[in-house]
Amino acid sequence: MRFWRELQPQSMSRARRCVLAALGVAGAAAVLRPQISSALVVRGDEMLYMSRPSRALVFYHRALFFDSNNVTAADRYVFVSMMTHRRRVLEGAVAVASSFLQRHGGDVTILMDRALCNRFLGRERAAEVDFVRAGLGRAGAPALVFAGFAALREGSRERARHWWRIALQERPGYAPARRALQRR
Repeated sequence: MRFWRELQPQSMSRARRCVLAALGVAGAAAVLRPQISSALVVRGDEMLYMSRPSRALVFYHRALFFDSNNVTAADRYVFVSMMTHRRRVLEGAVAVASSFLQRHGGDVTILMDRALCNRFLGRERAAEVDFVRAGLGRAGAPALVFAGFAALREGSRERARHWWRIALQERPGYAPARRALQRR
């Protein structure tokens, strides 16, 4: 109990109390990182609903700072970056998506987001590769159709037709793939 008396506010200096409070806040932040990250995603969503995508990006970036494994924050950050159509923001989104994918393998949602960002940046080959990875994963035929269009924009009609045929094999009768093959 002697130790307890030393921790009473009247026996501690103001500097010691501040240090103790800071340690308590730091300890709580370390334990509650995922919850803080999720709360920041919610705040970013609020900014997005208020048509403030730049502010939303700030909150999503902060959420990734607290929990770099937060797939929702990564998805929102990359997707909202796409909405801005600004080159620097898109390049940052590709970097965030690439970093996330290095740590978590082939998350299909992030792969699709990165592919779309690369598409907006004019990096058709990188977009095609990501669309194919996503299409052969969980995304399926729609991603393979996107891969075909990326190949077509890159100038490879044969590769485009190849991806559209695979999309039709995966989902017979899929109208976008069928129409793409008929037109080209």
